[in-house]
Amino acid sequence: MAPTPQTPQGDPPEVPPATPGTPTEPPREMPPANPQPDIPPPVQEPDSPQTPQELPGDTPSEAPLRGPPSPLPPEPLHD
Repeated sequence: MAPTPQTPQGDPPEVPPATPGTPTEPPREMPPANPQPDIPPPVQEPDSPQTPQELPGDTPSEAPLRGPPSPLPPEPLHD
């Protein structure tokens, strides 16, 4: 078995120091306009109702109408 080559002291090769004041940039997205290319669009189940493409027309409000206002509390006495 042949010996593996090493530096004279047996240390691992030296890593160059980082340049001070130079921030590292994250890798650019390809393509830049699509931030999540790996997520497919949602799938429509075959027996589910179609998704409406516009808002429905006038629908009746299910909230009850407001009644008359409640009486106001009495004014505090002033001396």
